[in-house]
Amino acid sequence: MLAVACSTSEPEPPVAESDAYLRAVSDFFVSLAAAQTDEARFAFNKMNDVARAWPQEAAAWANLGVMAMRQGNFDLAGTRMEQAREAAPGNAEVLWLSGMYYSRRGDVSEAIRYFREAAEASPENPRIWFSLFTELEREDDAANAAEIVEVLDTLKVLQPRNQAVWYESARIANRNRMQPELEEALRKLGELQQGWDEDATEQLEMLLMFAEEGDFSEITFELVFLRNMIEPTPVFQDDVLRIQFPPTEVGFLITEFIWLPRPEFRVADPDMGVRFHPQTPEDFAQASLLKGATLLEEFPPFTVHIADGHLILDAETRLPYPGQTDALLHPAVMAEIDFNYNFRNDIALAGTDGFRLYRQEDDRSFTDISATLGLPAALRNDSYFGVWPADVDLDGDLDLILAPKSGPVFALINQSDGTFGRLNLFPQTRNVRDVRWADFNGDGTADGVFLQEDGSLVMYRNLTGNAFMLPEGFPQVNDAAAIAVGDLNANGYFEIAFATTEGAVEVLRYASRYDSWDRIRLFDAPGNTSPKTPATTTLFVTDVDNNGSLDVVLSTPERTTVLLSDSDFTFQALELPDFGWVTSIYDVDGNERLDFVGTGPAGEALEWMNAGTKNYNAYSIRARASGGEGDARINTFGIGGEMEIRSGLLYQKQLISSPIVHFGLGTYEEAEMLRIIWPNGSVQAEFAELGLGSTIFNEQVLKGSCPWLFTNDGEKIHFITDLIWRSPLGLRINALETAGVIQTEDRVRIPAGLLQPVDGVYDLRVTAELWETHYFDHLSLIAVDHPVGTELFIDERFVFPAPDLTERLLSEPVPVAGVRDMHGTDLSATVAQPNGEHIAPFRKTKFQGLVQPHYIEIEIGESVDQGLGEWLVLQGWLRPTDSSINLMLSQSSFDSPSGLMVEVADGSGGWQVLHENYGIPAGKQKSILMDLTGVFPDESDRRLRLHTTSEIYWDAIRKAARMPDAQMTLRELPAERMELRYRGFSRWNHADSLLPNLPDYAEITSTNQRWRDLEGYYTRFGDVTELLAETDDRYAIMNAGDELVLEYRSPGEPETGMQRSFILVNVGWVKDGDYNTEAGMTVLPLPYHGQSDYEYVRGGRLQDDPVFQRFPEDWVNFHTRYVTPEAFRSALLLNPDTRRNTP
Repeated sequence: MLAVACSTSEPEPPVAESDAYLRAVSDFFVSLAAAQTDEARFAFNKMNDVARAWPQEAAAWANLGVMAMRQGNFDLAGTRMEQAREAAPGNAEVLWLSGMYYSRRGDVSEAIRYFREAAEASPENPRIWFSLFTELEREDDAANAAEIVEVLDTLKVLQPRNQAVWYESARIANRNRMQPELEEALRKLGELQQGWDEDATEQLEMLLMFAEEGDFSEITFELVFLRNMIEPTPVFQDDVLRIQFPPTEVGFLITEFIWLPRPEFRVADPDMGVRFHPQTPEDFAQASLLKGATLLEEFPPFTVHIADGHLILDAETRLPYPGQTDALLHPAVMAEIDFNYNFRNDIALAGTDGFRLYRQEDDRSFTDISATLGLPAALRNDSYFGVWPADVDLDGDLDLILAPKSGPVFALINQSDGTFGRLNLFPQTRNVRDVRWADFNGDGTADGVFLQEDGSLVMYRNLTGNAFMLPEGFPQVNDAAAIAVGDLNANGYFEIAFATTEGAVEVLRYASRYDSWDRIRLFDAPGNTSPKTPATTTLFVTDVDNNGSLDVVLSTPERTTVLLSDSDFTFQALELPDFGWVTSIYDVDGNERLDFVGTGPAGEALEWMNAGTKNYNAYSIRARASGGEGDARINTFGIGGEMEIRSGLLYQKQLISSPIVHFGLGTYEEAEMLRIIWPNGSVQAEFAELGLGSTIFNEQVLKGSCPWLFTNDGEKIHFITDLIWRSPLGLRINALETAGVIQTEDRVRIPAGLLQPVDGVYDLRVTAELWETHYFDHLSLIAVDHPVGTELFIDERFVFPAPDLTERLLSEPVPVAGVRDMHGTDLSATVAQPNGEHIAPFRKTKFQGLVQPHYIEIEIGESVDQGLGEWLVLQGWLRPTDSSINLMLSQSSFDSPSGLMVEVADGSGGWQVLHENYGIPAGKQKSILMDLTGVFPDESDRRLRLHTTSEIYWDAIRKAARMPDAQMTLRELPAERMELRYRGFSRWNHADSLLPNLPDYAEITSTNQRWRDLEGYYTRFGDVTELLAETDDRYAIMNAGDELVLEYRSPGEPETGMQRSFILVNVGWVKDGDYNTEAGMTVLPLPYHGQSDYEYVRGGRLQDDPVFQRFPEDWVNFHTRYVTPEAFRSALLLNPDTRRNTP
């Protein structure tokens, strides 16, 4: 009996220090991080390893259930949820997720049962109660009215100052005709209102008047309009997140063990034994400034110095310094910048005698090119204090910010052609002594903070489009001596650290809930110190002891203070001797410890080598653009981007301000996961287990390329092409203008065989997967029956004026006689048939979408005309530019990409122009048609040339005969289902550089917020037939991750000898999130037919928008899903409470 009892007893959790347990911790938290990226398969495998190793761990089974649910595999999700409940029967989070599972399956009663059990198990969790509230309403709001009110009463106790809770209370009270409760809720909202505008306040007052009169029917709509007004405010958004997850999240992942011991988050203890050993750098002894420099990507950084009127790089390289060098110089006098995109840093110098730019040559020598920059001599020879690199205009290259000794700073905008232009963007600055450029409010665009000579700080918030504003509520600081940037409390927001003139260290911390700033002291000033001045004070935020938490270094010529931080983000000062002014910090000797560089008390050049008593680990990472050709969307070393790492529970975020970013890891052996947000807003994740290296190359993926169309043939779902390519909103073509919308109606063909009826219904999907918002006004499907041996085509060009989109019936296309590039290379075999093999008959420039001028020569051969004409059929795809690239090109001497200029042989050995601009393919897998009837002056020489500088890849170039239209039978099919739902993101396949990124519908790589979504109201999930039925400016608004499911009833099989192709008519607009797209951060303003221009008023409100004013009921019945990019910003923060930078 004893043996039986022992063999069936529950196993004990492992010892927390065992290898197996530590592996489980690593796998669990790597999986959680990977689940926030596009590595869903890797995340699943790592979590599965935990579940198999420790089947008692319910969190692993529940998370596997969520991952399966996100893939749409509900059978597996149900099994995993059941295993989680068996392992932890009464766990609130497991019960809560079980309710979410049944809710998504449509089993409302089971969902309610589990939500009730979860609320009983964790009665203090407001999100569980709100899930129950939502599901009770979904089941039967009348039958469940009493319980709904009880749940709301509980929420009001748990969240007494939550605007969203009191709004719901008002809504339910109005529906239930509960006048006292309605008045109470409205008055409570009035007490809590913060950040509301005058219209919202007046709307609330009107609602109170209706409530007092008992006019419940009038309140119903007006209450929704109140929510439309207040939902965009930071306080209301924060309150919503306190009671529910963002609408883009499918379930949630449990972030702590249930059965296994829970690891405690602590960064390693600070190494209070750190000491610095001075050494004199080789080849020099005295200097006005020492600074670390990383001039070549393949070489480590090294120390340079300014002395005797020169910047001295080594014994052979001395660059004249434009200023006095008989006193100590601030490190701002020198900046590294790869201004010409050749992956070698050039050097900018600023001094009392002017500004100089030295270009690094192939042999590593430097040339003064200041006089060739297009800048007037007066500017080059003015007196300056400092110079800083930054991508001011967000176009992908680095600009410079130049600070005169007196007066406001100004920007030198890199024109990308070897010249710069001056822009005066910061007029309220004076006598600036230091600059920091980073995204402080989490909107993705870098803001500027300027330290002035008098100790004051000025901040300019970046509104994009070279527009900046002084933010309201920025603290008045008049005693700053130095500034730095860092995420000192590891919450995902950069803070502004500054040293006071007395020697204290403080931070300005952005509070997103109130869109305000808090001033917080980190460290009091030590006694007996002389006042600090901006000209001779430096401040650094970095991990000095490699314990995994950022430290602070404050230095002047008299004293250096090193403040080490711990898990609680408190700071302790190292006991160090006074050793001089630190002007640069980097790893001098390559041992992954950060050393100090500067000058000693007598001006002697010194490097202080970092030595510690704890052997903590560290990792240095280089960011790099993908290459010098065909991109140019980010600067070469990612300056201005952000890096985040996660190792177990350790999270860090750092600004990319130099080519090398250093992370202390404490006792962790490696950075298990890295996420980079590149300066252009694209995101990339790397994992140690999947080959994370020391240099990260930017992946060249499109941020925007319109929604994607898929069709179901009964066996597979095929990618067809992209839609509404002709109607981009706010697409910038230069610094002042945006592209117009040439037409909102598009028609794309679906070839025969790729769409077949399934149970008598044609099944199509339209997915939104890029950094875009889509406004679909109308969708309809036309079935076209035509004889076997013919093909249906549409001229899918993008050109001004718009092409004729009438369907064309052609004979089955056949290869032309020959295709050659401009060098005579025969390309005929590659383009004989559309088989996915493409030609690229050009040389790339450094810009995506722009290639060197080139042409292909097409020999048509014998005519295939059957009496109605002969057509050329060109099939291929276009890699486009974007708003930022267009801005960059417009500032330079480069021309924008050109459309196809078509020439025909003139019969006399020359060429004549047939079409000056025939356009470009309108996206991926598109066809261009060209009528060849009568275009050749000499029918014996049937050659033509296609000239362009657009990046077009041709798959097939063929000819065909025009066939009678009477052979076609067209029928518009009735829609049986038009449903908007959330799906997530397809895996992208990119076999080689000649192919576009093609989505594989069969695999979902992520359901999390992949992009920094445009903020605003989107259409709620469900039936949207009413919105898509007509072209009437009532549209479905889609966000990234959404999917439209379209089903049309089949009219039956085609007649014998006939086959069926299709035309999808799609009407609407698309707007991408590129930082230079007009209004690229918001769903507003709303487009409409007939507008002369996409007019954008900064700070525009929904209630002022013409489309809203025409159809306000649509924001009651349809457009009720408010999306913010918060989940993207906080993706690697495991604790939901740290996702908000709030008290």
